[in-house]
Amino acid sequence: MRHRRRRSWTALALVTVLLAGTGLSGCSADEPTGEVTVLASWTGAERAAFDAVLRGFEAETGIHVDYQGHRDVSQVLQAGIERGRPPDIAVLPRLNDVQRYVNEGQLRPLDEIVEGDAGAAAQVIRLARKTQPVGLQRAYAVAVATHLKSIFWYEPSALAAVGHRQPPATWAELVAQSRGVAAGGRVPWCLGMSSPPVSGWPGTDWIEDILLHQSGQAAYERWTRGELSWRTGPVRDAWVAWGDLLGVSSSPGTARASLFTTWADAGSGLLTAPPGCYLNHQASFVLRTYRDAMPDGGGPVDFFPTPPVGPSDTSSLQEVSDDIAALFRDTGPARELMAYLASEPAQRIWRESSDELFFSRRARSGDYADPVVARVARRLGTGTLCRDGSDLLPTAVATAFERAVLVYLQDPGRLDALLAELDAVRGSVPPAEYMNLGCEPAAPPTN
Repeated sequence: MRHRRRRSWTALALVTVLLAGTGLSGCSADEPTGEVTVLASWTGAERAAFDAVLRGFEAETGIHVDYQGHRDVSQVLQAGIERGRPPDIAVLPRLNDVQRYVNEGQLRPLDEIVEGDAGAAAQVIRLARKTQPVGLQRAYAVAVATHLKSIFWYEPSALAAVGHRQPPATWAELVAQSRGVAAGGRVPWCLGMSSPPVSGWPGTDWIEDILLHQSGQAAYERWTRGELSWRTGPVRDAWVAWGDLLGVSSSPGTARASLFTTWADAGSGLLTAPPGCYLNHQASFVLRTYRDAMPDGGGPVDFFPTPPVGPSDTSSLQEVSDDIAALFRDTGPARELMAYLASEPAQRIWRESSDELFFSRRARSGDYADPVVARVARRLGTGTLCRDGSDLLPTAVATAFERAVLVYLQDPGRLDALLAELDAVRGSVPPAEYMNLGCEPAAPPTN
């Protein structure tokens, strides 16, 4: 299909300039063409893949899309709302932001947009406005991309060379493997906590994943709803299990070095010669880092799922995160784009333009040629998917969680004090700021 060439754009670095741009867009809803402004954080290869989706939309509708990229979407969006000039659509990095904007009456419902697309049901986020006496759940956002987080990456030949030919099937085996690698004077874990402007989240991913696979779905959901104390057994046990696996007390230097290492640089250690590390707990988006590090575009990396941490079989539970699109200005062109982003044609363009490194909740393993990538897609289509805990927590709690991770790696002896501080933050946040989104069965293929 031929696409009409869209106008070029300039990445705006200054918030004030970006906001001025959002105030100039839009056409009347009764015109056959118009313009839509979209705010998101994607840059580089991710932005190029999204551009391909937007070109497909422009060719189909004649509506121009003005994409505005910024690293700190939350800050730019909030400033735009306060000035009365938000973008038409924003792709939010944190799911809890959706709840906050729903409570404030800033988001436009999307119920009718997805009614004609059965496959989009798994992508729709339905919430109630908690500031009203009776909360009616409505569709307020669409998950346009999904990332699998309950996985560990490794390079098979490197791990085999140090005596580990099979991935671990249990948490005990993972601990033993980690200690076996370390016993040879090697670094077992590709550990990087730096990720400006929001460092610490790689560590929160660890603790959430352990909590889910150690104490199960019910405890995980209670914790994300703010009903479970940070000092209670399930949550504290997850921190302890993480520290024990990493050896934060016996090898404090490695843990502290992670504070100054980005997650991408840390993960690249799998592919150096000799290996800089042997195991990496990171979401499926790290595949882009590995692809970029291999000249042929491929790579020998593989993954295994997070094994059960306790006695219960939690192998079907998987932590995921979503990139969420929401409608802030209710125009005809903006609604058309929201419906398009949720559609199979858009998902297909995204998949093809990203070199198969795009996943959604409606993806099928047969859509991917690379066997490792296909396995990621297959896992997203099986079992029970539980959203990233930090994405569900109110901003104040999530921020305190990220900071606590960084302090814990510097001084694991402060764990109980840190958990007490997190409980204090939890108690200061109104219940309306928490989300009630529980885990969900993975969506079956639509065709």
